[in-house]
Amino acid sequence: MSTILIESPKGLSNHTSLLPGWHFKPKCVKGCPDCTLVIATCNRVADVMELMAVLSQRKDVPSEIVIVDGSSQACLEIGLKEWISQLPPPFELVFARCSPGLTRQRNVGIDISTREHVFFLDDDSRPLENYFREIREVFVNDIEKKIGAVGGSVVNEMDRPLSGRWRLRLATGLVPNVQPMMYDSCGTSTPKGLITRFQGIRHVDVLPGCAFAFRREVLEQHRFSSFFGGYCQGEDLEMSLRVGAHWQVVCCGDAEVVHQVAPGPRAGGFAKGLMEVRNRFFIWQRHRPQTKRIDRLRFWSDIGLLFALDLLHFFRRPWHIRNLKHAAGLLSGTLRCFFAPAPYSEPQARREYQLNLEA
Repeated sequence: MSTILIESPKGLSNHTSLLPGWHFKPKCVKGCPDCTLVIATCNRVADVMELMAVLSQRKDVPSEIVIVDGSSQACLEIGLKEWISQLPPPFELVFARCSPGLTRQRNVGIDISTREHVFFLDDDSRPLENYFREIREVFVNDIEKKIGAVGGSVVNEMDRPLSGRWRLRLATGLVPNVQPMMYDSCGTSTPKGLITRFQGIRHVDVLPGCAFAFRREVLEQHRFSSFFGGYCQGEDLEMSLRVGAHWQVVCCGDAEVVHQVAPGPRAGGFAKGLMEVRNRFFIWQRHRPQTKRIDRLRFWSDIGLLFALDLLHFFRRPWHIRNLKHAAGLLSGTLRCFFAPAPYSEPQARREYQLNLEA
């Protein structure tokens, strides 16, 4: 395995964190020379290895792939090195390890990647043929460079029946029936299940969190918010709205991807309920500060409805304690938002991480 040093840009802060990692560069690099793919992962070795096998077969794969591992174990690193020794991939592969946290890991990927167009994929997403090419063409064909971010088309999450909760929220009007992937002033958006497959691009407010891409210029001005820590919810929505305030944000119907949600530990019932209210309130206040009374009524009534449904499900099936824990989380989050909202000021975007190849 050969390694090369990723040089630090001029003006690099003395407070930059050095991360252990390595850089594999094959003799013949193929793929899109101006594209990089960042994959943030933690304790999902099988998913990452399966994704690597898929990417190695794609002709339009980015020429640089950055994997940021939040695991404390070396299982993924060992697996990747064995895979490279047996079947060297046609792209550069950069590996870094850092403490877990989706927004942190994505920001690490931004800092240690080098290409103009930066793609992000979840480790349980599988791009279909020409996924990267279609998104790259959206950027390249935008001569005036007005488009700052492009989302993929998650085909297995489209044109699907809505859950009972969503049907009730729409029927009561607590969630306005806005176009999917658009963000309403009452702090909600409708499910992607209401979208059917389409061609070309459509302007959106919300990027699919499992598959999207940015211009490098955008990421020099914006980073994923450090407000969201650990296993988080809504960080992709917040980033979409922040970028969309200055750039056009679109979804490409021809860039198709499948999101196979990986089984594994996620936030528990109480933590999930607390996070849903806390994060949703933070995003709503930040990006829709001027709201009408009806918007505020809809926002809090929708939270109340979800709380009531949790209690109803618990009373019907009291052995499902998760519903009660989720309701408690919703209540706790609501009280915190009213009486002790978390103060937060977004720091200016800057380079924070560097790969230390000698570690």
